[in-house]
Amino acid sequence: MPDSRGSVLRLDPLRAWRFVAGKVSALGAVTSPPYDVLEPAIVRRLTDSDLHNMVRLILPRDPELGSGRYDEPARRLAGWQRAGVVVQDPRPALYVYEQQLGSALLCGLVGSLSLDPARQVVLPHEDVMPHWVDDRLQLMEATDADLEPILLAYADGGAASDAVDAARAGEPWVEAETQNGTALHRIWRIEDPAVLATISGELSKHEALIADGHHRYAAYLERLKREPGRQGASVGLAMLVDHGRHPLTLDPIHRVIPGLDLATVRSRTPAGWQVLPGRVQGVPDRIAVTDGASWVTVRSTAGQEAPTVSMLHRELLPVWGVVEEDISFHHALSDALALAGPQQAVVELTAPRMDQVLRSAAQGIVLPQKATSFGPKPRVGLLFRTL
Repeated sequence: MPDSRGSVLRLDPLRAWRFVAGKVSALGAVTSPPYDVLEPAIVRRLTDSDLHNMVRLILPRDPELGSGRYDEPARRLAGWQRAGVVVQDPRPALYVYEQQLGSALLCGLVGSLSLDPARQVVLPHEDVMPHWVDDRLQLMEATDADLEPILLAYADGGAASDAVDAARAGEPWVEAETQNGTALHRIWRIEDPAVLATISGELSKHEALIADGHHRYAAYLERLKREPGRQGASVGLAMLVDHGRHPLTLDPIHRVIPGLDLATVRSRTPAGWQVLPGRVQGVPDRIAVTDGASWVTVRSTAGQEAPTVSMLHRELLPVWGVVEEDISFHHALSDALALAGPQQAVVELTAPRMDQVLRSAAQGIVLPQKATSFGPKPRVGLLFRTL
């Protein structure tokens, strides 16, 4: 439970912005996955789906323009606002967001999260890459908006989760379909002062893990540091999920490493590790490495409590001579394997366990960047906020 003398977990109502159904081809057609899971083929498909797709805001093009490339999404967003393509909710609310994709369900509250620089109640579990923090911050500053909610998880939501389920029993405020109709998104509003007070009181008893959006949260904190007195800078757009009632999935993120070959893995893997031929299945906490033609599997023989991704970065990458800045990260193994070659190895990881992630976060230990992929992730474009 958070220290009553310090920060408390707060998710406040906001007047969210949303697309107007009659102004776009379809509400689902203007939405996007988060920026950091967008492979080039997905970006092309989304860009072609509708002139107002959110990918045109969250992925500024033309890197050669430097900071000027963020002016384009800022002008585009302002144009959508003037034309009534997006409108702001006239009254503040907390929003219940539900995403159903097959058997996977994402369900929780969207609102304005009070920032916690002291890390007392909002707990990160991954390291960040400074260039991506700067990228998200420049986009936030140019658009004067939080376009993508970060995702947080907490446990035993009690009365707050009861309020979420009660709202879902009514008619949705917004509905949208994505992925050729296979994913359904619904949103409800909560604005009753008594219900909001109940939610606030319940959340104040909890702490929350940042499941997805570490770079965006770091950008929120940097914005607050730069503009501490500005209205709206002390909060950021977030979705809060009771992972006990609505569990999140936890998947690995794979690595593509230029300059690494299997001969190096075989010859320079240190004591305490075993290198097995092939892609061995059923080995706990394994690390499989391929050059596209053959595989080796690396496993610790010393026993470990730390997540495998931490061991990879702490013990193996340094002795393999890997420059971490050269690594690229891929949520889909197929996308990583397409890049494999004799001098460009793909590292396939297994996901950390939830208890490992929670224990690390509670102890103030951060895992390497891109250590986990929590899901399902909230769709971008259904709700966003401006300062």
